[in-house]
Amino acid sequence: MSVPQIIVEQQSQLNSPIEVDGAVYVAAQNGEIIQYKDEKYKTFFHVASQPHSIKMDNKNKVFYVANMARQCIQKFCQDENNDEIIDFINEFEGMPLLGPNSLLLSPKNNMIFFTDSGPFGETAIDNCKGSLFAADLENLTCKALALYCLSFPSGICMGNDQKTIYLCETGKNRILRFVQAKAEIYHFSVYIQFQGRFGPMACAVSSTDLLYVARYEFSQVTDDGLISVYNQNGINIDNIILPQYPELTGLAFSVEKPGVLYITENSQKGKCLKLNVTPPDKKDKDKFK
Repeated sequence: MSVPQIIVEQQSQLNSPIEVDGAVYVAAQNGEIIQYKDEKYKTFFHVASQPHSIKMDNKNKVFYVANMARQCIQKFCQDENNDEIIDFINEFEGMPLLGPNSLLLSPKNNMIFFTDSGPFGETAIDNCKGSLFAADLENLTCKALALYCLSFPSGICMGNDQKTIYLCETGKNRILRFVQAKAEIYHFSVYIQFQGRFGPMACAVSSTDLLYVARYEFSQVTDDGLISVYNQNGINIDNIILPQYPELTGLAFSVEKPGVLYITENSQKGKCLKLNVTPPDKKDKDKFK
């Protein structure tokens, strides 16, 4: 494994790296959506308030933005004749969202999933009112997979089977797994319970179905970041230590180069890191302990 390379650095906090057509995008808390391409970065577009997560429907050239401060999911179309950013989802059954945290786009299911946590600390363990929602992109219906019962639900990712969702419940220091048993019916339970550190903040699944979890900790407590790796049996098979990068907030694998992991981290300054990880096919993914 190589030393992480800083590809974007800002005064503002950074979250939610994604890669689209060889370019990397991150959401900055100051409203900027930053693009890194050809070893340079620039502001790609700007939204009001605090974008916390971004996803792109590459086929339709549509960006979706989880705007924490505006308490909504926004939509931005890359159209020469229309560059308006519109509020796309801002309530559930008449109740306003607390503040969307993380997005998960599933083109196969034509769905967008999102965690609704509110600002950091609002849905702590003494106020477990966070949720996981799923919205149909065609008919715009929204349903709850877990309603007002989660403690700061943050990062989410999907298994390669498109039927399994992993959710970081930061406030309770654990990963929940949602399994689609039948059409539109999900069952969930505790998949991994951690000990130590503040809690998982982001997750990503590799091309060989290994689950990488960014385990956030405050820089006042430790200098080192930690990414834990789990196989399909929920067994910890590796731990990646990142010296000087404890406040990990986002993970995403490269589409073009599956061994490359993009990471956002926010101690001191906001940073997006590029890390070459051990090729997943060289790990014992079926290992039991």
